Amino acid sequence: MARLHALRILAEGGHATIERLAMASGRSVASLRRLARDEGWKLVEAGPLDVSARIRKAAGMVLGKVEELGKAAENGGNIDKGAIDGLIAMIRGLEKIGEIMRPEEAARENHIRDNEDLAETLRRIEERIVELAGELATRMVEEKSAAAGGAQGGA
Repeated sequence: MARLHALRILAEGGHATIERLAMASGRSVASLRRLARDEGWKLVEAGPLDVSARIRKAAGMVLGKVEELGKAAENGGNIDKGAIDGLIAMIRGLEKIGEIMRPEEAARENHIRDNEDLAETLRRIEERIVELAGELATRMVEEKSAAAGGAQGGA
């Protein structure tokens, strides 16, 4: 599965990094680096078009900052609200960049989320209908009992 993913990235214009070549070929990164060095390959570093790699790198840095704040909190240290707000802004920014760079996948995820929200709403409506039906049935039984008791008492 990883090989096919790497092949697809390369086929769709992704940069042929040593890591992707290793994944696609099933060889280790270290062995490909040695082969490239020994044979004098002209390797092209991932450039600005490799957005997913850049997003992963930025996400890794944000994760590191989140872990630092978590450790500080565990050790009783003060956590700066500005730092938290900054991290939240960075995370939201990365999410937006990810959505922009993968619109079909984001649209599918939004559609799934919308369907899940709709299903939850329908489930709550159904629960409420069942509750109301139970209350109505109880009231009807009480009214019927009261009417039957009144008719027996009056006869």
